[in-house]
Amino acid sequence: GGWDITPRNLLDLRLHLDNGTALPTAAVRLRWRMLTPAPTLVGYVVLYRCLSPTSTSWVHHDAGKELSTITPPLRRGHHYEFKVRPYSGGTQGLDSNSRHLWIPEEAPSAAPQNVTVDQVELENGTVVVSWEPPPPESHNGVIKGYQVWGQG
Repeated sequence: GGWDITPRNLLDLRLHLDNGTALPTAAVRLRWRMLTPAPTLVGYVVLYRCLSPTSTSWVHHDAGKELSTITPPLRRGHHYEFKVRPYSGGTQGLDSNSRHLWIPEEAPSAAPQNVTVDQVELENGTVVVSWEPPPPESHNGVIKGYQVWGQG
């Protein structure tokens, strides 16, 4: 009944990763298609990794038998690479083409922490202020700088 999947058949399958769309949640919707006739017993695993600002190892996300999936939320302001691979049982096929996607940033959702005024020089009007970044999960991107202002 039907096709028996042999490792040979699996290696004959060709996948094409069509596109990736960053969703408002910072998750990514990916769609792919078969370029060769696919038996129904094949599942798909999406692999993704961050390329910058730091590179990470590949994360595997099982998409089941669907030709699309939505990844877990990714890090805003980071570049990712995605590809998809067919599998059957414990055997994996060849990787699709890969796609690169940048996850859009949003304003940080928390303020800098532990803001302190360390020293005030009345003669020359100098104020030394220090702080720590907002909690990592609230950055919503790559923080490139801070604005400090005061009222005289």
